[in-house]
Amino acid sequence: MKKETVENILEIGTNLILKNGYHSVGLNKILKEANIPKGSFYYYFKSKEDFGLQVIRYYSKKSLTILKNYLEDDTKSHKDRIISFFEDMKKVYEAKDFKEGCLLGNCSTELSDFSESFSNSVANELSIWQVNFENCIQEGQIMGNIKADESAKTVSDFILTMWEGALLRMKSSKNVDSIKTFILYLDKYIL
Repeated sequence: MKKETVENILEIGTNLILKNGYHSVGLNKILKEANIPKGSFYYYFKSKEDFGLQVIRYYSKKSLTILKNYLEDDTKSHKDRIISFFEDMKKVYEAKDFKEGCLLGNCSTELSDFSESFSNSVANELSIWQVNFENCIQEGQIMGNIKADESAKTVSDFILTMWEGALLRMKSSKNVDSIKTFILYLDKYIL
């Protein structure tokens, strides 16, 4: 029961933080949405910071499951796996009216200077994502369907960095032009 309650609170917290940012989401809002009494919050989480760190890991784990479904899809070439992931994510952000973005990128800009534990957590989760891209790229390079001009590690770092930047631009411009440019260059020049 505790695990289900924690997951419910984390899911609600993830959605609230994606829409409003960490600092704009008070405990009362989380408690109201999760329908739990105030004293119970501290039964599940040590502090709001502990809650935020768990939200980061929760979001990353869920997102990584989606990402792996694309990167490990052996019905497509390695290049097509990566491109189709970003194409489909573009559609998701269009459907959400260019709001929310990536929780890891959002928390990086909002919280990295606020707390070393947030900074370390976001950096750690992004590193995990990068390794998954790196593995797919490396396999694609071996198979010959991804360029081998640069190391898979360098390419995966570049992809993740450019993706997070494209999402920041998308949020401020309220369109997917930066994502389209990212995908175009990724397809044509990088992979």
